[in-house]
Amino acid sequence: MTNKELLSEIQSILKKDPGRMYSKEEMLNLLARKKSDAEIDRILAELEVASSMKESKSDVYATCRGGTVYYKWNR
Repeated sequence: MTNKELLSEIQSILKKDPGRMYSKEEMLNLLARKKSDAEIDRILAELEVASSMKESKSDVYATCRGGTVYYKWNR
């Protein structure tokens, strides 16, 4: 699975229930069979950074609560 395919898979998971926030651990568990944790973690970190940029119109919203990062569809 390429990084582009992994990103698409992450977006697909988030789009299924756009009102729900998924923790980083949940995302790692859902994608564990597709790629290594390190590769998934890197893509999630990129999404987190893109979400935090002021000018970003990221499809994914990321926030940190109580030391856990959560991801949500932003459209």
